[in-house]
Amino acid sequence: MPHRPFALTDLRVLVVGAGRGIGAEIARCLRDEGADVVTTGRGDSAESAPPAPAHLRLDVRDPVAIDAAVHRAAATMGGLDALVYCPGVAHVGPLTALSADQWDELFAINTRGFGLATAAALAHWDESRPGRAIALSSQAARRGQALISGYTASKAAIDGLVRALAVELAAVARVNAVAPGIVPTDMIREDFQRQAARHGESLAEVEARTRLRIPTGVFQDPSAIAAAVAFLLSPAAAHITGQVLAVDGGMSA
Repeated sequence: MPHRPFALTDLRVLVVGAGRGIGAEIARCLRDEGADVVTTGRGDSAESAPPAPAHLRLDVRDPVAIDAAVHRAAATMGGLDALVYCPGVAHVGPLTALSADQWDELFAINTRGFGLATAAALAHWDESRPGRAIALSSQAARRGQALISGYTASKAAIDGLVRALAVELAAVARVNAVAPGIVPTDMIREDFQRQAARHGESLAEVEARTRLRIPTGVFQDPSAIAAAVAFLLSPAAAHITGQVLAVDGGMSA
């Protein structure tokens, strides 16, 4: 075990999808722990507090742009040690309302982008210095829930992809995922508002009802997800691969 098993000093990390929410918090946490971080997002800047990390504009639906962003990030930092993939989209509604374009978007953003970004990162990893690839999964991948069938499928696919790549890339990379529970991001708040309107409830009633699904009774904070990512990037996790680490207050127990 290294003398400083949780140190991230000098680690060069690309955080994809760090424009806001959990991704922005992950980028901030890694920088606070000493990592060199480049972020991407669909906008021109990240939410991270100044001094902001280097930021690249990226639409992960574009395979060519993903490849270019990975190599540009590596050039900016003088190498690339790790990739953290955070983008996510959810289309809420019954199965019959999901269009073919929405199905394609769900898998392009939530699943395919991670595979393409990892493939691009392989050019910077080898057996002497294995890389780290971490995706954000979801508790929804383990629990059936109504009205998010496409999202659930795309996140379950991430879990399968992580296990497959952990075996395929074992010589040159450690591949894992972190599965948040219910984190009150903009996407979750919008869903709470939809539920309140649909059931004639107040927002507080929706939140209280949702907490009943969590054994610990509390929502997860983005910082808890960031801490799990930091652990998986640390030397302490050097022998962990092919795992989905649930940070969900016991929802998937």
